[in-house]
Amino acid sequence: MACSVDDARNEAVTCSGLSCGSYDNMPPPEQNVPIGTEAPDASTAPPPAPRAKPECGPGSCLPDDVEACVDHVEPTQPEAPDGGVVADAGTPEPSDAGVGDGGVDGPPVDGNFDQPSRPAPGTPRFGCQLSRTSSNGVERACGAAGLQGLEDPCTSSLDCAPGLGCVGMARAGRCLPYCCGVGDSDTCERGFYCAERPLRDEALGEADGPEIPVCARADNCDLGEQKDCTGPSCLCGPDMACKLVRDNGTTSCVKLAENPGQAGQECPCDRGYHCSQATKPAMCVKMCDLDEKDSDTCGLGVCQLAAAMPPGWGICVAATPEQMTP
Repeated sequence: MACSVDDARNEAVTCSGLSCGSYDNMPPPEQNVPIGTEAPDASTAPPPAPRAKPECGPGSCLPDDVEACVDHVEPTQPEAPDGGVVADAGTPEPSDAGVGDGGVDGPPVDGNFDQPSRPAPGTPRFGCQLSRTSSNGVERACGAAGLQGLEDPCTSSLDCAPGLGCVGMARAGRCLPYCCGVGDSDTCERGFYCAERPLRDEALGEADGPEIPVCARADNCDLGEQKDCTGPSCLCGPDMACKLVRDNGTTSCVKLAENPGQAGQECPCDRGYHCSQATKPAMCVKMCDLDEKDSDTCGLGVCQLAAAMPPGWGICVAATPEQMTP
């Protein structure tokens, strides 16, 4: 007997019997599994990692979610060579040596009283933390969390409660809420806005870590503040500019870019200009004070009310950049 080919299209298929069978009846490639094994069950596959901003790095959890790691379990302790569990030398068990035998100062005790029980260990606190990698990047994973609350001092994110990261300058770290989520939802509370701040890490010393997105407290500055502004009402300084940082009218001092854009140019924008998302790419539009009736800020254009602006402020329309006052 000899192996026959029943279908000309099977010439490239390895023959494993008296007949290779019909090519049309072969299972699709994803169903071809080695003999003795089962096809993977899609229902048991791990859920996809939650999406996050690129600045928050890769990971399996979302730092914004305070409940992201509530079910996290730390790896078990390694076993000793004799099969037992390695004991924690840092937590000695209570000893009864000297109790009732006169081995301690004072009269012997007869033990006819209830011995105080050791307090039960509290529930471990875990949070989705951003940590610095060896290449000075960041990654997100479940880990131990601290007790420091919003804007409390910290030296690293291990000090902060779940949902908070330690950011700021050296010796001035503060716990602030993460805002790593992507999409239209704004997780920052009113009075805060999502901004990038350097991650604090004890190993960094005086150096700044990689910048991560956190909810920073807004300055509520005046959009009309000038570079040479002086006096107690001036908040931003010469290297900063008062900007609209949220679409609900929240303003804060933001560091100016090296070559900021003006009307009709791409963002980031100069002092006195707003980055409009109405175009792709986003473009700078000039801001104007609605209460200044005789102002020539908009030149041949008009100052129009804009919903995102704080009360009393709008943007210049109906004029080219050349027709506006610099």
